[in-house]
Amino acid sequence: MKISWMRRIFGVMLAGVIGGLAGCTATKIMSDHPLIDTGSQTSSAKVYFIRPLTERAMGFPDNPLNIEFDNHQLLALAKGEYSLVHMKPRETTTMTLKSLTTVGPDWRVKEMVKSQKWSFTAGATYYIVLKPVDGEFRGVYFTAEAVDWFTAKESVRQLRAVDAARRAPI
Repeated sequence: MKISWMRRIFGVMLAGVIGGLAGCTATKIMSDHPLIDTGSQTSSAKVYFIRPLTERAMGFPDNPLNIEFDNHQLLALAKGEYSLVHMKPRETTTMTLKSLTTVGPDWRVKEMVKSQKWSFTAGATYYIVLKPVDGEFRGVYFTAEAVDWFTAKESVRQLRAVDAARRAPI
């Protein structure tokens, strides 16, 4: 009789923990970034950052991916999530992707850094897919690719929308 009550209590506690974790996200947007438009969203560019799931576990690269613009961190995006950021229009800005990986035969931990130039126009919507590239012993690094709405829509079918993307999903 005691065992069944203990199992019920354990089941209720486990359901509570799982339910509590379901609302958690590892994605974090730095709201004080100078390129985030906090005013009129009609004059801003809507930028969706999409980080697909991978076929297998990749170790360090599974951690949140740090995304910087002009040497200031904009967000840390978790695997399997996508987010929306309203950004101020810019002719040219540099996006830098930073992540940890293991390299070489001795599996040393190394920071991978890849940068690209981007331009954002007021009123436009951008979909940026962040893909891992496995360089085997050279480590895993990430690339950013602009895609169209249809490709973005297909990419996020199994992903979780976070932050502003919850209110305006793709």
